[in-house]
Amino acid sequence: MKRILALFMAVVLVIGLLPSAAFAAEGDSPIVVSTADKTNVKPGEKLTITYTLAHDLDYMTALDIVLRYDATLFQFVSTDIDGSVWFDNPTQNGAYGADSQALVRIRQYNDDNEETIVAGKICSVTFASLDNISGAQTAFFFNGTTGLSRSSIEVDEETLYVKDGAFNHGESDPIKVTITPDGAGPIPTATGYTVSMGADQQVAAGQQVRIPVTVASGEKGITGFNAYDMTFTYDPTALTLNTKTGDAANLTVEDNDGTVRVRRYGDAVPLGEALALDFTANKAASSTVTLTNAKFDLDANSINFDAPDAAISDADTVVNANNFTVTLPDAFTSDETRLVPNGGSFTFKPVDSHYTYTFTVKMGGTVTEGLTFGANDTYTIENISGNVEVTCTGKTPKQYDVEYVFGDKDPLLEKDVTKGPDKATYLEDYSVTVTPRAGLSYWIHYEIRYPNGTRSDQVSLTPVANADGTITYTIPGSKIDGTVYLIISTRTNDEYRGYAVLVTGNGAEDQAPGNGTSVPRDMPYYLRLNERENCTYTVTAYYQPLGSITAVNMPAKVRSLGNGKYVVDPIPDTKLSQYAYSWRLVVNVEKVSQNAEEVSVSRYLELNDKTMMLITVKGTPEGGKAFTYDGNTMYKVNAYGTDQYAWLVIVDRGQTLTQEEAAAKVAISAADNVVTITPSFDVNRTGKVDVNDAQLVYDMYNGAYSDFTKVSVEKFLRADVNATKVVDHTDAVAIVNQFK
Repeated sequence: MKRILALFMAVVLVIGLLPSAAFAAEGDSPIVVSTADKTNVKPGEKLTITYTLAHDLDYMTALDIVLRYDATLFQFVSTDIDGSVWFDNPTQNGAYGADSQALVRIRQYNDDNEETIVAGKICSVTFASLDNISGAQTAFFFNGTTGLSRSSIEVDEETLYVKDGAFNHGESDPIKVTITPDGAGPIPTATGYTVSMGADQQVAAGQQVRIPVTVASGEKGITGFNAYDMTFTYDPTALTLNTKTGDAANLTVEDNDGTVRVRRYGDAVPLGEALALDFTANKAASSTVTLTNAKFDLDANSINFDAPDAAISDADTVVNANNFTVTLPDAFTSDETRLVPNGGSFTFKPVDSHYTYTFTVKMGGTVTEGLTFGANDTYTIENISGNVEVTCTGKTPKQYDVEYVFGDKDPLLEKDVTKGPDKATYLEDYSVTVTPRAGLSYWIHYEIRYPNGTRSDQVSLTPVANADGTITYTIPGSKIDGTVYLIISTRTNDEYRGYAVLVTGNGAEDQAPGNGTSVPRDMPYYLRLNERENCTYTVTAYYQPLGSITAVNMPAKVRSLGNGKYVVDPIPDTKLSQYAYSWRLVVNVEKVSQNAEEVSVSRYLELNDKTMMLITVKGTPEGGKAFTYDGNTMYKVNAYGTDQYAWLVIVDRGQTLTQEEAAAKVAISAADNVVTITPSFDVNRTGKVDVNDAQLVYDMYNGAYSDFTKVSVEKFLRADVNATKVVDHTDAVAIVNQFK
């Protein structure tokens, strides 16, 4: 029954036929492999081809192999039988297709219950070359159709690489065998070279032209060449041969009045471009470079054979020099080729159409000056009869009209505005100045309108406050590329309330009278300080959302106008109003006294995963003032010297605190009481020195306390009883020595 099923359920598979050919789906590992024990025989000598199963085939009931061979060169001798493998009677010297090939068939049936063909050798087939072969011959053994039959059980794709179907492959390369009688010469390696000339070329008289010559092969396994001999013809009155490019080693060129012979030998060169001929076009004419003969070969064939003729698939390259060149300056461009035929036209345009240009056109010996572009910013040169050179002689930015549009609610608005010029110039900023009236916010935006009827989006201008109290609005020059429309309107605080202003920081106390407590929207805020001598002020500002946990502070730009006067530039209302929250302007004023002569930073104590840093300041604050660090009043530590103040901060292990970073957080602020730390061994401040003072210091330098929640900054500072600016075991020892 299994044999009957095998005949009905045969699945066709073609064996790949290199000496290591395979039966497998694309990309899978081999199933059946065929190999020959030799590839070169004498007349009458035997040759054996062996078939091997690469791995077990589960659920398979039959394997059917067909081998075709040339019966005019070989005859079947025998086949071995391995297990259930047998040989069907071959058709000796019979016709098989157009190639008059004979056929051998090997079938293997699997009759056990496991339905598995075991991996390993299937069989071998032996042939002998005929005795009457007189000249060298090449024979081929083709693996024909091979059938794999399976039961009705579904096949696992990962096991067999097929499922519910068959392998369907075309034949691959055959096993190739050479028969060489005694006295017969070797057979040259087939190369199958084909040579092609490059594409036709369009040039102008005087220009160079490069003509590549490429070689390909129709033979598998041929990837390059070693030698060639090519002959070309050309018209020497139309073209001059300049240089020859390609592999320069052992390259010779003979140019004999229009006939060029190029020969090369040496190391292997990959297929592709074998040579390129470089010509100069002598005149406005059309001519042809023709490949008349080509020979290519491999170094292996040079031992016994001459280089054979290569096929020529494209022999001609036409060089048309009936053209003229156009040269443009960098300021001009064109969508057309810069090579124009005789009598043709050429159109070009400016790269940047926002300039007015003047230029000259030189064609042959004729020069035309004072030319300009037309209304569409293009220029066309007609009836070209020589090489063209365009030169830019002038370039001026274009000017565009400026129109003002004032809101109709405020008849006095136009008087508040100092207009700019009637014309705006491309790439030149255009400014408008407003003298604001109290209680008003000014909203100025612009749009650009173009000749084709389109317009840009409206853009709000950011006000910039001036020292004289006026406000300037500026359009960037890069945006001025059409008619400018300026739209100006006002809003009262009753219509659209402004923002409250909060001034903070240790320098806020130095505000001058009259600073505003609110600022209209889209308006700058002016701040005046009565700055003290020997003090440095830093003013920053931001808009703070009120009543929201999702919005974030929006920084504002602060500029110093000199003499203690500062201005906070507004943030465009469009950015603030994107949130449905109330906002206020926070201005922070920090003051540092120049009496702070020195700020230093050092490592004070190493904790488990953190480091305690000591910040010291030397200086003399003004009366009623004290040094602060990040808003904390610093301690005066007499043990560190005269006018020495200290504070402690904790950072992560490995993190640094620079002197610049620390100095930025040092300020002078009002203080009712500054704590002075005098030298003492009473670290825990009980009024008595005992062993617990030493214990506290011990716990400190052993990392028992990682912050200031249980032990204060003051007690950590008092722990440095020997004034080394480091807390360690020497401080504990000093305490013990004191009370013992």
